[in-house]
Amino acid sequence: MGGLTYHDGDKLPFWKQFFITLNGPVFGFIIVIVVYFLKDIFSSGYVGLFLEQILLINIFWTVVNLLPVLPLDGGQLLRLTLEKFFAYKGIRYAFLWSAIISLGFCLLLFLTQNFLAGAIFFLFAFENFDNFRKSRFVSESDQRDEYKKIFLEAEMNLRQGNKEKALAAFEALRAASKQGLIYDTATQYAAFLHYDQGHLAEAYKILLPLKDRLDPDALALLHRIAFEQGDFSMVMELAGSVFQYSPEAEIALRSAYAAASLKLTEASIGWLQTARQSGVENLKEIVLEKSFDPIRSDPAFQEFTTNL
Repeated sequence: MGGLTYHDGDKLPFWKQFFITLNGPVFGFIIVIVVYFLKDIFSSGYVGLFLEQILLINIFWTVVNLLPVLPLDGGQLLRLTLEKFFAYKGIRYAFLWSAIISLGFCLLLFLTQNFLAGAIFFLFAFENFDNFRKSRFVSESDQRDEYKKIFLEAEMNLRQGNKEKALAAFEALRAASKQGLIYDTATQYAAFLHYDQGHLAEAYKILLPLKDRLDPDALALLHRIAFEQGDFSMVMELAGSVFQYSPEAEIALRSAYAAASLKLTEASIGWLQTARQSGVENLKEIVLEKSFDPIRSDPAFQEFTTNL
């Protein structure tokens, strides 16, 4: 029953964005004032009871909504203010302060046995801390509207099947931005398109520097390309994280092959067992492949194959 106002379009000056966001809570207070006077007129019966509930609800939520915690309006006002003074770093500070304040309210609410509200603020604290951790890669490039337009055009070309145009746009965006979240995302899109065109070396080259901050799908792609490029050490480095996100038999087998090539017998056996648990039934035939020759004479591997 409250108000929500937001801006959609090109970036506006700070004061305009601030007052657009502020209009939501202001409308909530207007409802409070209007209902307060209406309640005096209709003070009895169901109408009076209804107006009393509307009054209490809007007072409570309007005040709560002004708390300096993202994603509440108060948090949005905090973010805008910090971005005004600290540029792109302001969003990081907003996430950090939102996490701290949310955690404080969470503890206070739990101590007063308001468990539902405390759980909500716990979720706010967790989400804001996670965003703070991820936002360490935010740069000035992420604030530039021209880069956002290029990115949206590239995505549109990709959805329409114009892969060559999309790849050219993503590569141009990478060259222009050089860092930040928009650079990372454009790089991952470009890597998938390079891989789709058979440019494995290029896809591997641009993904590898970002291995510690890739999305799960891009991390799985890097694992696959590392195997196809023969970089078995990288396959093993990524294996655990990739399988955690995508527990698939193919990933387990790929990791088993890589471990065998590196003569890591125990690791190879472990990944073969994981592959079996993931649904692979023909391990007897798989272990006969040449990929396992480097560890075939190892007693541990011989015992494993005997027990299959």
